[in-house]
Amino acid sequence: MRRKLLFLLPALREARDARFRKIKYALFPPLSLLTLAALTDEGRYEMIVRDEHVESPIVDMDVDLVAMTVYASSANRAYELAAHYRARGATVMMGGIHPTAMPEEVSQHADAVCMGPGEPVWAEMLRDFEHGKLRRFYRGNPVGSAARVPTIARRDLMNPRGYLVPQTMITSRGCPHACDFCYKTRFWGKRYHECRPLADVERELASFAGPFVFFLDDNFLANRRRTREIFAVLRGSGIVWQAGASLDVVGTSGYLEEAYAAGCRSLFVGLESISRENMHRVNKPVNAAADYVEAIRRFHDAGIMVNGSFVLGLDHDGPDVFRRTLDFAVENQIETATFHTLTPFPGTRTFDEMLADGRIIDRNWDNYDTCHAVFRPRRMTPAQLEEGYHRLYRDFYRCGAIWRRSTGLPSAFKRLFYNVAWKKLDALWAVVLHTGLLPLARPVLDRVLRRSARPADRPRTVEPETRLGFSGDT
Repeated sequence: MRRKLLFLLPALREARDARFRKIKYALFPPLSLLTLAALTDEGRYEMIVRDEHVESPIVDMDVDLVAMTVYASSANRAYELAAHYRARGATVMMGGIHPTAMPEEVSQHADAVCMGPGEPVWAEMLRDFEHGKLRRFYRGNPVGSAARVPTIARRDLMNPRGYLVPQTMITSRGCPHACDFCYKTRFWGKRYHECRPLADVERELASFAGPFVFFLDDNFLANRRRTREIFAVLRGSGIVWQAGASLDVVGTSGYLEEAYAAGCRSLFVGLESISRENMHRVNKPVNAAADYVEAIRRFHDAGIMVNGSFVLGLDHDGPDVFRRTLDFAVENQIETATFHTLTPFPGTRTFDEMLADGRIIDRNWDNYDTCHAVFRPRRMTPAQLEEGYHRLYRDFYRCGAIWRRSTGLPSAFKRLFYNVAWKKLDALWAVVLHTGLLPLARPVLDRVLRRSARPADRPRTVEPETRLGFSGDT
């Protein structure tokens, strides 16, 4: 008889506590769990996948084994769910970012802990479970892990109406940068790992039913030679896509234009801070050397929208950082942005330094969600950091700011749509999600993304004397 295996993603606290289920928690399925499912013998296991962000984590049937992916801010919830299923007789395995950083703590709530990527050790863990010889700890070697990713993840096991972008994939592992505050360095090591076989990437792309794909690589554009091979596969396929990239991509002539021709319409870019001193302090020289204004212009000239990521509360940030960051983002017409309070995640150099200095003031993992101040900043109070963070988010997504960031650039409608849909329609998204109508929104997203954003003429830029990229005064 087949054993019952539940793959489970516990929800982040904000997702559980929010008045409406925000669309950002229904963007992507849990790719890591769907990947492990593809590596599991279906003849030996009956598999169920549950993502608490879109459905209940509690299943009615008895299960033999529960495998969870755990982040810092979902750790407490993972421990609750583990206790629930262990009380029902199930064996619980945990892996992911937080178990890799805090294996001893996590092992108090799980029967086995996987540190690092799960693909290299998944078969061993299942074999040990079947033979009653499960160990407390397993470590997946990042080197070679990309080649172990199955050609096609088990997307048939996910909730078909739960996600706006069900087609996600990875083509590489790791990042060439090792920022002090980044939790992925402990997981992947301080290197950029080899890529998946190109033939596997091509087969997975060919398996997709829809035209929109999100690449979840930590830094999709890092390896120019390899990514250009993927561009060749994507050109003419009809696929439009988004991904993550670092600022150094603007230094390669024609690279962004090639990405656009291959279907790229938006990039998540770690801008982090408008202070050069901050970037030196957290070991991100690629940003410290960049001209942010020129970089954003290059993205826009290529027709690519920017989702800028900013970290607030770094050591050179004073209370004025929120207004200066807002002015910079609005004046340079960054399409969308995600703001984060600096969070010293376990396993990072930032955590180790702050712990040694006595600056960490909160060890409740629920608050390690980049919304709370869990440490004592150098140049402001924790309360000022939290208040400034929330004010910045509100001001950036006010209607007037959305209008200023969207108009005057090619395809202004696309930019307006993105902002309004992302931050102004929570109640509408709640209805769409609750009624299972999310698949109807996918064609709308596709049509909007396909609107050309390539300018006929060079767009207006901020004049040099008003540039706020690196003021050097923080």
